[in-house]
Amino acid sequence: MVYLIVVVLGIALVVYLRMNNRYTVKAPWQHFFDGADFAASEFYQQVEAEIRAFKVPDVSYGRESFFQTHIASSRQEYLKIKRGEYVIYICAAAFGRGTFISQWSCLKVQKQRNNIPVISKLLGMDRNDKSFYQADTEGMFQSAVHTALMNVVDGLTTAKGIRGLTEMERHIQLGK
Repeated sequence: MVYLIVVVLGIALVVYLRMNNRYTVKAPWQHFFDGADFAASEFYQQVEAEIRAFKVPDVSYGRESFFQTHIASSRQEYLKIKRGEYVIYICAAAFGRGTFISQWSCLKVQKQRNNIPVISKLLGMDRNDKSFYQADTEGMFQSAVHTALMNVVDGLTTAKGIRGLTEMERHIQLGK
């Protein structure tokens, strides 16, 4: 009986934490590199160093693991880059005879206090009433991370003799 209670409380805690850390995907980017073999941890270190070189203010870095499909499945580690309410996840993982790299630009789901118009405006947290500067710096954060990612990808494809990305393959898929 005690075991059942612990399991139920554990599941409730996981559900609560997931609900409080929810993100809306704003702009995904993925690419498969046929015949490539990138070590994820080394790749993440290179991307993080490249972003740090841009000296983007107020950025935090970390790693986060997600289940591949369900709670009993293997986990996949992602590089997590956070600034304000934006989080960008980058993944490098084996896939078939190659490696895929993905970038997920996400926006944290608003909490209730941010949905109260007067309070949101006074605190500068109203997503529908951002200044040009707020919108510019959010865009520059996303652009800097993607540029850093492309710089690392270019270095790796050149070093490994793999075909580089075309101009079209470099672009983030907006509006998804």
